[in-house]
Amino acid sequence: MRNTILLSILVFYGFSAFCQDSYLTLDGNKIDGTIENNKDWSKNPTSVIFKVGNNGNTISLTPENCEGFTAGPDKYISYHGTRVANNDDVLNNNTQDNDQLIKDTVNVFLRLIYQDKNYTLYELRDSKRANFYLSDNGKIKELEYYETLNSSEMVPYNLYKVYLYQLFSKKNIPGFKGKLKNLNYKENNLIDFFAYILGDKSHSKENLRDKYPSEILVGLGANVNFGTLITDLNASYLTNLHHTDFSPSFEIGFRIHSQRNFGKFFLQPSISVTQFSNTFHASSPPGFVMKTKDFMVNVNLGAGYIFVKKPDFSLYADAAIAFPILFNYQTEQGIDSLYTAKDMTEIRVTLHPEVGVIINRTLNISLSSLLPFNLPYLLNPAFGYKQSQVSLALRYSFIHKRR
Repeated sequence: MRNTILLSILVFYGFSAFCQDSYLTLDGNKIDGTIENNKDWSKNPTSVIFKVGNNGNTISLTPENCEGFTAGPDKYISYHGTRVANNDDVLNNNTQDNDQLIKDTVNVFLRLIYQDKNYTLYELRDSKRANFYLSDNGKIKELEYYETLNSSEMVPYNLYKVYLYQLFSKKNIPGFKGKLKNLNYKENNLIDFFAYILGDKSHSKENLRDKYPSEILVGLGANVNFGTLITDLNASYLTNLHHTDFSPSFEIGFRIHSQRNFGKFFLQPSISVTQFSNTFHASSPPGFVMKTKDFMVNVNLGAGYIFVKKPDFSLYADAAIAFPILFNYQTEQGIDSLYTAKDMTEIRVTLHPEVGVIINRTLNISLSSLLPFNLPYLLNPAFGYKQSQVSLALRYSFIHKRR
């Protein structure tokens, strides 16, 4: 079973997600291909390596040689102009910027962060600061903001609010002045502001932490439980040292995605509950059996990667450290129904590999294995007991978007 799971992981790796990227030439022609160095950048890239089609030719895209590019779900445009260069967080950065507006001339890629009607909001984020730009019918203007220090107190210069007031104050938007007064110069706040004043009711707030939102997983599993008696004795009186049992399980867990690399890396802690039961028959004396059973709570601390990630279908693999907690672990032996028994509570450590598919973002189907771990056979120190499990689980994902 272990080899099967490892092979499945390798197969999934070979089918890594492919997303058609493109760029626009200076003449406005669209060229399809793949961006080789796409890292789901937290800061705007200064150049990208673009592979044209399938012929293997690559070029370096810069703001000077193209009009922009798409990288998966993200879109960037080339911008040649100015940007406010004052630090946008003087208190935390302990800077002493002058009490005047400082500007740089830049050639950069701007990332599209919101679009509705004829308005488009762009962001420039680099090692210096974050700047936001608004396109109105294709004409781009920076939303200017900077801070200075005055006697160790921060003084904001909200020039962008003056511009937005001039742009929208005559449109008779209910609550406009209050929204503008409380507006912060941050990505999510600006996106929500434009969604409100443009009447974009379908807009769903996207927090930075929730760019790839976390999930609550709830599901049921069908389990195949494998038990093996281990002994150095000549136990020929036992007709079979192996036994297979079936049981259901219930589980709940979380999937927490990274906010880089398109959220393909994730953490997945989970807890499942199930029962084990194995029976081993002896040929002599007649009717003699040895039994094991327990109620198991399995705690998994896993990390995984989504190899194929599409809106309606994904493939992933996960590897977890598992802590099986066995409550009322019992071993019994005897003839017919007359048994002697002994029980205990045990905690073990093993591994829990998993592969699975995600359909329409919410339906999860997984195949996993709880690798073998050893237990004592309580009634006879000459015997040991090995337990393992293979599970097929069906889960529903509740996607958590913080507001």
